[in-house]
Amino acid sequence: MRFGAFLLPASAAKHNELKGAKYPGADPTYYQRSLNEHARIIKQLEELGFDFVAFSEHHFHLEGLEISNNPILLGAWAAGITKKIRIGQMATVLPARNPILVAEDLAMLDHFSEGRMFAGFARGYQSRHVTTIGQKNGAVATFATDPEYAKNDAINRELFQEAYDVIWGLLNNTTFSYKGKHWQVPPDNIRWDHPKTKMLAPDMVENDILKKIGIAPNTLQDPKTIELMVPFTLSPNTMRWAAGEGAMPIVFTPIDHILRSCLDAYHNEALKRDPKIKWGENVGHFRDIVVADTDEEAFAIGEQALGYIWTGWHDHFGFNEALRLPGETGPIPNTYRTMVDRGYAIAGSVDTVARKLEDAIKTYNMDVLVPWIGVGPGPVDKLLRSNELLVEKVLPKIGVKLEQRKPVLRKEMREETWRNRPL
Repeated sequence: MRFGAFLLPASAAKHNELKGAKYPGADPTYYQRSLNEHARIIKQLEELGFDFVAFSEHHFHLEGLEISNNPILLGAWAAGITKKIRIGQMATVLPARNPILVAEDLAMLDHFSEGRMFAGFARGYQSRHVTTIGQKNGAVATFATDPEYAKNDAINRELFQEAYDVIWGLLNNTTFSYKGKHWQVPPDNIRWDHPKTKMLAPDMVENDILKKIGIAPNTLQDPKTIELMVPFTLSPNTMRWAAGEGAMPIVFTPIDHILRSCLDAYHNEALKRDPKIKWGENVGHFRDIVVADTDEEAFAIGEQALGYIWTGWHDHFGFNEALRLPGETGPIPNTYRTMVDRGYAIAGSVDTVARKLEDAIKTYNMDVLVPWIGVGPGPVDKLLRSNELLVEKVLPKIGVKLEQRKPVLRKEMREETWRNRPL
């Protein structure tokens, strides 16, 4: 199996510090603490054999629970302190982004990390972020409890698709052009008669008019081998889209009937691309995993970490809908106990976590698992020990070995990468 960690930097302020605090997300002390704690976690995960770490995109988090403005820039930071672990996004919110700049940034991250970049794209669920950042695009958020979900979802998907087409087109071609409803690459009638362009990149111009563009640098990896992830979803439509693109969706729910409908949707569509693909294959699963000496201790750690973030922030956006049982009506109890009892949080002793993980892996044929590690409000030393127990005690107990995906570089790469040259 492959394990990859989702990290959402939060103010590393302890719970007693947050009582009565104002604008903790703007406090430099808390953010510097958070960078230190995340660096410790990332370096440990690399040593333990995790395949990847990934960051999300959220803006304006003066509340301090999701200080993750730019997942590609965070990835560049992480690349500098690591050598093997892959680095990606879960995810860049495309409806609110300039896709040309995203493509450029991904390619730069790929070079900084020596081919360890993977891409992750999402549609965006927080209105103050999506509508403010994406105002020139007419972007809107989409979330489970939105009373105008159908209308906003359609707008959001349209913007997402065009941005995706531009990014993937730029990454997969030396020169590229595109005409859509929202983006034209390049716009019409840009005069460009530079002699060096005509000599060194002649495909870009025609009769002194710019006809195509290309990003420089482009990726270090062979673009056909770059992994694309689509987090975090409960939608069969998104599962089918991901299967059609050969992407890996990251499923957000532990609830059996919802999860099976997602896996069925993905598998049925994926069979068109690969008749040999197995049910459950190439789908990632999102969980909270906390291991300690006892069930009680693990629960207390999880409640302080992701339990604090989820129940204090994410329920407002309908995250608990991912935990709704068949036929259940009314509000879902917004507690860490609910997260544990319904299977999203797998918290306990080595034996407890091993039993629950083994059951989930076998039931859903899991090959990729993405723990969300609640660094920030959570006690970092205990989270570090939890990761250690997971890899060194739990996984051997259930016969799971960690696998790391190796990058395939472009054939044009003829020399050593930058880190392997004298500095």
